[in-house]
Amino acid sequence: MFVLIVDMKRYVLFFLLLSSCAAIPTVPDVNVNENFAHEEIQKIAVLMFETSWDDSDKAMLNFSKTIAVQDAGAVLANIMALELAKWGRYVVLDRKDLIKKLKSKNIREEDILHESNYLNLGKTLGVDAIVAGEIERFGVSYEKLFGKFTSALHSNVSFFGRCLDVTTNEVIWSMKIDGTSNEVNERALASALVEQAVNTLKKEIQ
Repeated sequence: MFVLIVDMKRYVLFFLLLSSCAAIPTVPDVNVNENFAHEEIQKIAVLMFETSWDDSDKAMLNFSKTIAVQDAGAVLANIMALELAKWGRYVVLDRKDLIKKLKSKNIREEDILHESNYLNLGKTLGVDAIVAGEIERFGVSYEKLFGKFTSALHSNVSFFGRCLDVTTNEVIWSMKIDGTSNEVNERALASALVEQAVNTLKKEIQ
């Protein structure tokens, strides 16, 4: 019984230390193709992001678990489209209009995420470039004690995105984002990180 009480105290202390961690949003890694004629890209579309959940990230000594957001790919695409539209450099195809155009051609958005050539898609959508990518983490981590979830620890957002010329498939720019926040709102964290990445793009692309 004494050993159990001591172990319980250790677990509680461990959780308290984790919960007290400050927000750690890392600086987005943004790369711009300097040899690309950026003025040629006027209109772009943002596709839903692929999801690739890493189960190794969902358990930390079996004490925590990350609950992934449903429809995370569409949620992140909406955030990305909004932030790029705010920039004003591109005309960003509204996500609702994108889905309508795909449906008119009997195309499911999920079926085009692995395309190696976006030329036909660009013609269908009437855009010069496509933004696509993959999510590694997008959710909230919860404490797990004796198989039950207790309080939330932090939000996790990690993804890679790139903008591709639909004619040449050339990468125009890319961003790698990996951030954590002790605020339990993964969408707010994603918005802040994407905004930061777009601000970097503004400085790099004149």
